[in-house]
Amino acid sequence: MRILVVGCGKVGSEIARDLAGSDEVDSVVAMDASSQNLKLLRKRVPKKLQTVKLSMSQLPRFHTLLGKVDLVCGALPGRLGLDLMSETVKASRDIVDISYTPRDAFPLQRKAKEAGCRVVPQCGVAPGFTNMCVGDASRRLDQMKSVEIFVGGLPEKPEPPLNYRIVFSLEDVVNEYSRPVQVIEEGKRKKVDALSGRGHLSFPGVGKLEYFLTDGLGSLPRSYPRTREMHEFTLRYPGHADMMSTLRVLGFFERKSVRIGGVEVEPRQLSIELLRGAMSRGSPEDFLALRVEVKGLSRGKKMSLRYQLLDHYNRRSGVSAMARTTAYPCTSVALLMGRGKIKDTGIVTPERISQDPRLFQFVLDRLAKHGVKMKMVGLGY
Repeated sequence: MRILVVGCGKVGSEIARDLAGSDEVDSVVAMDASSQNLKLLRKRVPKKLQTVKLSMSQLPRFHTLLGKVDLVCGALPGRLGLDLMSETVKASRDIVDISYTPRDAFPLQRKAKEAGCRVVPQCGVAPGFTNMCVGDASRRLDQMKSVEIFVGGLPEKPEPPLNYRIVFSLEDVVNEYSRPVQVIEEGKRKKVDALSGRGHLSFPGVGKLEYFLTDGLGSLPRSYPRTREMHEFTLRYPGHADMMSTLRVLGFFERKSVRIGGVEVEPRQLSIELLRGAMSRGSPEDFLALRVEVKGLSRGKKMSLRYQLLDHYNRRSGVSAMARTTAYPCTSVALLMGRGKIKDTGIVTPERISQDPRLFQFVLDRLAKHGVKMKMVGLGY
């Protein structure tokens, strides 16, 4: 296989490194608009790597590059995710993408099928691996009643006042705090405010965390519309949601520009730059806490399935828990795709892949090989 990785930031660089370490991959082409990102990547991946400084705006060169590879892994910010998937479909190339794009990828379904290619959107940790857990639960249960997802990447040594450190695109973090949230409540799909639905839970190995609603269900409401309740919550240290909610209410995340001293300023962009400094403080050691709880019926009896993992910063490799848990579901699906194990063409969701227990086990085995171990427990309720 010859695989193109588009976007080589915190997560994309680990996608490239992991693929280059696979015997099944002949070469990895890493594309990024940043020379610095590519320079850092070359230091980490000495073999099987070719780097190309290129942006998505340079479409003729990009399509020439697409013609030289077998499949693509996308790791761009959410605003660019759909553009990347659209261009790969035009080139009849398969793609596994991790971006949480606010634009729906399903309009690409017809074109992807006509081109005979596969598009796996939102295949990171959440959405992505969380969707795989729900897909596995749907296979085990005769009927799903509720899906509750809790996930968050946090610093091991939090620094006040925000107690948070950037572990992926800050632009996408702000999107999480401001974008309307898709949920299912009492059997009806609706949208509610981000940062609402707050509560607290105790996570084993971590302690007390707060949770609040964010728009991370991805394709799950479309895949399982008959589920009565479905929510995705982000995990943070207590107090963080209050601060972010205050900024949002005061208009700091608004896109409409305001005029200050004769200069047009977009509050959202200003806030991102100011938050960048505050959210870059402290040591890079982080952890990723994830819990997926699915309730339903199995052979007429009530059954609750819990999928849970806790991953930590890898001090030997210097790779964050967020990068590890986001990259490896993507690379695992890419390897399955390269092996020809994903037969369907068109839009193929992560939950659809995991409905095949052999494919889901392949993903779990690869995560475990990297030290990312998921536990699943089934109980009556």
